[in-house]
Amino acid sequence: MTNGTQWRSWLDNDKWFSELPGSLQDSLLTVMRQRRVTPGKRVFEYGKPACGLYALLDGSIRFNDLKSQQQWQPQPTQVRPYWFGEVSLFDEQPRLRDAYAEGQVILLHLPQAPLQALLRDHPHYWRWFGQLLGRKLGLMVPPPDELRLMPTKERVAFRLLMLAEGYGDMDRSTRVVPVHDILSRRRLGLLPEVVERVIAEFAERGILRGEHDAIHILDTDRLRKAALHRLTPLIA
Repeated sequence: MTNGTQWRSWLDNDKWFSELPGSLQDSLLTVMRQRRVTPGKRVFEYGKPACGLYALLDGSIRFNDLKSQQQWQPQPTQVRPYWFGEVSLFDEQPRLRDAYAEGQVILLHLPQAPLQALLRDHPHYWRWFGQLLGRKLGLMVPPPDELRLMPTKERVAFRLLMLAEGYGDMDRSTRVVPVHDILSRRRLGLLPEVVERVIAEFAERGILRGEHDAIHILDTDRLRKAALHRLTPLIA
């Protein structure tokens, strides 16, 4: 049995993968690489360039807090495979977490470069990766070039939600977003002072708490509602 055939047998029961067009399934199977990570070793490192999409087949991943390297915490049992890392396809930012193997971990890794090439050649595939991320955010995810079409407050709320919820159920221990990540004009197309005004309003509403260098998300449900727009309807 070839690796591609074996992986397809593992992925056949995965809701996201099984709904993909056959051509996209074949393309992903072609570029995926199996990776085994021993306990305590990094899967990826904070601050390093985006490195693609991962499917967790066995074991558990622990994500460190950005500000205060948290202790290892057991992860809830997840349906396998569990996909993570797709947020980097949308923001092209360095990794915002350290990701460590808790116990022996088996992953399928889809490197960033071939994924980006695939999306350049087949831009209609964006919607499928948007669906993958959208299930974690609870909102539909527009293609990156449409984000700037959203009104200011919704745009800021969506960016905060993406930064805080991008790893879904795998990362419920921290809701801390570095200020410099939300103030990035390249990401939002907004002046820093405009973003700061929106953040101050969200703080007054009890959605978040701002500090000098970090934003603490206090209420993700209200943040999700603040991000609602015609481009980002709720996902049932």
